[in-house]
This record gives sequence, C-alpha cells and structure tokens, in this order.
Amino acid sequence: MSKQSSIAGKIVFMSAIVGALLLANLFIGLKLEDREVSRNVARNSIYEAAGGKFNIAKVEFSVPYVRNFTRTNSKGEKYIDKEYGTKDFEPEILNCDADIKTEMRKIGIYSSPVFTAKIQLDGQFNFPFKNNSEYTYSFYNAKCRVVLTDKSVLEIPTFVLNGVKTDVEFENNEQYLANNGMLGYPEKSILKSIFKCNEGLNTFSAELNVRGADSFSIWTSGKQTKLSVKSDWKSPGFTGFDYLPTTKNLTGEGFTADWHVPFGSNLKDSIGFEFISPVDVYKMLHRAVTYGFLFIIVPFIVLFLFEVFMKISLHPVNYLLCGAASIVFFLLLMSFSEHIPFIAAYLISSFASGIVISLYVASITKQVKTGCLMCGTFILMYGYLFFSLKSEDYALLIGSIFTFIIIAALMFFTRKVDWNNLKGASLKNEDNKTDNLKLTDKTE
Repeated sequence: MSKQSSIAGKIVFMSAIVGALLLANLFIGLKLEDREVSRNVARNSIYEAAGGKFNIAKVEFSVPYVRNFTRTNSKGEKYIDKEYGTKDFEPEILNCDADIKTEMRKIGIYSSPVFTAKIQLDGQFNFPFKNNSEYTYSFYNAKCRVVLTDKSVLEIPTFVLNGVKTDVEFENNEQYLANNGMLGYPEKSILKSIFKCNEGLNTFSAELNVRGADSFSIWTSGKQTKLSVKSDWKSPGFTGFDYLPTTKNLTGEGFTADWHVPFGSNLKDSIGFEFISPVDVYKMLHRAVTYGFLFIIVPFIVLFLFEVFMKISLHPVNYLLCGAASIVFFLLLMSFSEHIPFIAAYLISSFASGIVISLYVASITKQVKTGCLMCGTFILMYGYLFFSLKSEDYALLIGSIFTFIIIAALMFFTRKVDWNNLKGASLKNEDNKTDNLKLTDKTE
C-alpha cells in the first residue's frame, strides 16, 4: 500500500473518530442541560419557600362616601337615592428605605440566596374632597392598603397614620386585586389598616419585616417615588426594571443604591434589583462546551504533524484516546465546578487532562519533545478558553483570532510539504539516513 493511501486511510479513520468524539461532546452538552434543570428546580424550590420575588405593588388610600342624588320614577315623581362607594387616591410622596441581608440556602449540592429586609415606608397624601350636600365622606373609616407579595411578611407590621399607631390585618379582596390588574401577578397579599383621614394633608409610615428571593422591587405607585437600598449582596442586577438607579455604589461589602421617580407613572413601572450570581457556572460551562470541537481537532492536527515531520507512525487508537481525554476535560470541569469554585475546577480539570495526554504522547512516540510540544499546545488552548469564558463581550473576537492563528500556523508549517509525493519524500529521507550511516562507518 502506498504512503498516500495509508495517510488517506488514516484521515478517514481520524474523521470518523472526530465525528464520534463530537457526538460525545454533544452528549456532555445534554448532560449539562440536565444538571442545569436540576439546579433550576432546586433554586425555584428555595425561592418559593422563601416567598419568591418580593414586590410592593401598591400603596393606596380609600375613603368611603355616600352620595345623595335625585332620581325620577316611572310616574315622574322625584325621590332621593343613595350611592355608596369609595374615593381611592395614591400618595403624593412615597419613600421606601430597605436594609437587606442575604444568606445562602441549600438543597443537596445546589444553593441560592434568600434575603430578609427591614423596610421603612413613609410619605404623605392629600385628600382634596370635603363633605357637601351631595357627598358625605366617612373619614373615620378610611383605609390604608399596602399590596405586596404573598408569603413575604415575617411579623405583624406597624402602621402609623397621621401620628396614630393603627392595627393591621390581611384583607382577602380578590375583586380589588382584579380591578387593579394584580390578581395572580404574582400572588399578592393586602395589608389593611383602618384610620381617621383628614381633609387635605395626611401622613403615614409603616415598618415591614419581610423575606424573599431572586429580586426586590416596588412599583411606582406614588406621584413621586423614592427607593433607597442598602444590601450585603455584592452583584446586583439593575437592568430588568423600568428605571435604573439615580446613584449606586458597589463595594466588596455589598452595595447601596437610590432611585427617584419624580412624576407619577404607570402603576406597573418598577424599580429595584435582582440577585445576580457573581459567577453563573452553568452559563460558563455552556460556553466552554461550545468550544469542545477545538479540543478535538487541534490535538489531532498536532499529532498528524508529528507523523508528517517526525516520521512517527501513530495508530488511530492513539488519536481516539487523546481525543477522548480531551473531551473528558469538560466532564471533569462540570463535575468539579458544582462542588468547588469555578477557577479551581478549571485548573484541576485542565491540568489533569493536559498532563495525561502529554505523558501519553511522549510515551507512545518515545520522545520527550513531542510530549512537551503537546503540553504547550494544551497550555495555549486552555489559556485561550479561560480568557474566552471570562471575557464574554470579546469571546467571539478572541475565538475568531485564535481560529485564524491555528489555520495560519498550519499553513505555514506545511507550506513545503509535497502532499502529492509523501512516499517519495519518505524514501528520500530513508536514503539520506542510509547514506549518513554508511558515511559514519567509513569514517570509523
């Protein structure tokens, strides 16, 4: 069999091996998705038990009234009828100060943050109506309502309305929630307090001790709404809401942020933040597995170049084992990163995979330099992958440059290879070796 036929056959075997390893990489990707689903299920269980996303949806005041008006019956006779209803109005100013502490809760190997918050609500509202011949207002039976996330309240709150502490109770009023577009959005509870309302200016304050997870927000129910947050969480996310903070300060101890919405807005406009994980392990793992084909193809190219330039004969099984060890790197990375920090998991997995393959290549070729070259190749690849994972905004750029460098290097190192006469080149090299041996014998 000719050298060209041998190499062609080997390329066919290598292509089949590459296909099999890419399929294995696909299965690792599917396993990763399965683990991510398990993580999400555990996280959602923690969130639900903690009360879910915390939200203050509305602060509203209602004053009952009786309206007297004249009706005419079928006989043309006039009589006085009565209409019962409420006048509802929002705060002129709504201030919310929140001091938020977080802790990690675990289910199995998965953990997620939950928080407790001490909230101080205060502000003022103006009731512009007065009793007259048509309307009679029941100022002593006014209601203050605070609508917030169900299951979030840890203890009975304190309401102070017009300087007087009032009793607070839960109100089950689905019609009220439906009328305000909040039924099941998400499950809401209504804290209600009965108080004496004044004509004109009124003041209120409330102290809440609540718990939640995933996010903290309030809807801008006031004509002017302010929110101030102090938290020990180090990586908040602000972009999932209708308004960004007016000011924010992130430190190694946590963050502070302030929002100010100076004009009344849509009821469901929100301000707040999300609890973002500092390192989303599964997001980084997905991006790593995306580059799995490089960890198959590049070692194969290096081994093939060893065969071409160093006259080393490798069996397809050698390629298969090297490729399999490269793929196992991603399995190790996924397994370790669920138990230890991602950087440590990356270092352990890359070291284990790279060293095993380098030692194996040095052993089968019986040349230390081939093992060193393979080790250098893996240092380059693992370094590239690490910077790609850390530089999300520049991952495509880095990947494009790295791929171009690989192709350019391959073209450069094989520019003098006569692919049509590999057999002749091989015989010529063998003849040169024979001549050199004869010359050495004569010299001796």
